[in-house]
Amino acid sequence: MWSRIVRKLNLLKLKSGVLPYTRFENEYASVTQEDISKAAQKLKPYYEQYITHVSRADMAMSLELAAFVYALCAKKGYKTLLDLGSGFSSFVYRLYASENIGVQVLSVDDDAQWLEKTKGYLRQHGLPDAGMLTLDQFLQQPATKFDCVLHDLNFVEVRINYVQRVLEATANSGVLILDDVHKPDYLYQVLDLLKQKSISIYDLKPVTLDSYNRYALAVLQR
Repeated sequence: MWSRIVRKLNLLKLKSGVLPYTRFENEYASVTQEDISKAAQKLKPYYEQYITHVSRADMAMSLELAAFVYALCAKKGYKTLLDLGSGFSSFVYRLYASENIGVQVLSVDDDAQWLEKTKGYLRQHGLPDAGMLTLDQFLQQPATKFDCVLHDLNFVEVRINYVQRVLEATANSGVLILDDVHKPDYLYQVLDLLKQKSISIYDLKPVTLDSYNRYALAVLQR
């Protein structure tokens, strides 16, 4: 009983260090609701097909997060993109890349069969399936920095083990996006792990909250 109370108080203390989305807009990228709405409108037909024929809505990234990521990429003009946990995020990144010259995308998954399924979905929509690695292959590669990193690998119990690795893969001027922080235990672990780092954490709930109460955080290097 007492340990639960202490943990809850610690979580409240950790959450007090998370900055509001307005600070993210002012300090990094002013992605407006209009930007996100336009991106959502563009992505919605693909998303509805994806959650009907490929993955359940509660397992796939949300349309809200997808639209935010696409709008952020467009606003910042990112050139190097990494998603851990292949799926609709891999499509979003490659759609953006197909519309902008010189963009490189790397998608990583710890499930080789799911990686092949993602490749099939990309091919179906005429998008390249290059740059698709298993987690083991990714971990064996030389360290590379990416402008935008989306960490949505496996379940959160597995995902937490790679937060440090994906932070190291994020460029100094880039952003790391952590999904599913609506789960208190995962949020606690993430914030506790990052508390000693020279980073700023921003609440993306106002722009990524979905019908399952999922939302994301953004992490920037200082």
